[in-house]
Amino acid sequence: MTARELLTTVLNGGTPERTPLSIYNWMTDLKDDRWRRLVDQGLGLCHHGGTCAHIEHDVKATYEEKVDGNSRYVISRKETPVGTLRNVSLNGWHHEAWVKTPKDYKIRQWIVEHTELVPDYKGFEELDKAAGDTGIAIVTGSRTPAMSINVDWAGTQQFCMDVAMEVPELFDLFEAQKKQFLEETRIIAAGPGRFVKWFENLTISMLGPDRYRDLLVSVYNEAVPMLHAAGKRVMVHYDGALRVIAGQIAAAPFDMIESLTEPPEGNMYYDECRAVWPDKVFWANINLEVYGRPPAELRAEVIAKRERAGKRGLALEISEDVPRNWEQSVPVVLDTLRELG
Repeated sequence: MTARELLTTVLNGGTPERTPLSIYNWMTDLKDDRWRRLVDQGLGLCHHGGTCAHIEHDVKATYEEKVDGNSRYVISRKETPVGTLRNVSLNGWHHEAWVKTPKDYKIRQWIVEHTELVPDYKGFEELDKAAGDTGIAIVTGSRTPAMSINVDWAGTQQFCMDVAMEVPELFDLFEAQKKQFLEETRIIAAGPGRFVKWFENLTISMLGPDRYRDLLVSVYNEAVPMLHAAGKRVMVHYDGALRVIAGQIAAAPFDMIESLTEPPEGNMYYDECRAVWPDKVFWANINLEVYGRPPAELRAEVIAKRERAGKRGLALEISEDVPRNWEQSVPVVLDTLRELG
């Protein structure tokens, strides 16, 4: 079976001929013969593409770069009739979030309410065709509203404080983004692609089970059935600790957990996950430190992970970072999975 066939079988909940290993395509460089050889050996490429365009009206977006020694700042602004939001990154990392005050939530809400959503299917169809037999293309939607506000707009500290204090402006924005998210979901449902991903990047320790139920599961319960009705399957990107919400995840309507990671990053081993979520697909991330172990230990850990998770509905992946010794370690994983069958 090709990498595409193996991944498709797994994501549909089936048992593949052998457990596949994949990597986000943006982590590789196929102009480099070393990566090309790994793809030829069976490393699958996971491509991501949207099918819904967001067109902001009456918003002036500007970008400015400043360099101070080894520090490179990118200053972004969104100017609107009701105020301006500013974001700063430092050497590619978040430095200053867009939202800093309750007023900023209202500016963001205005932007959401003045954003037009339109189908944009052609690019994904071309991406899927380009993936060919070497991998698979996944439709990426926006994060659900709470995770979008947290990750993309307010940052963790501001979001946590404002949720705890129940700042009204935050929850007004949540409702506006929920309306937009459900509209986007309807557009995705009508478009191409079998598999849909939401890059949630959930950190449950800062949200808690009750807020998870109220702010995330409530949205899943509305959005996932739209996609199921269109014949699509849905995955969420969860790479952290999940034990405290294991029961809620079991009842949640999504089909797959992507980037599922064992301890120490996560706090559940795959056999525990399988016992609680027997029907969900695991697109499981191998802990980065495992790649740095001697080949025999790396091989033993891959075997142990497969044994804990089982073969049905399991794919392994590189989804958090590229191992420093990828040229030596990734072939060990591929060879081990081929031997396991």
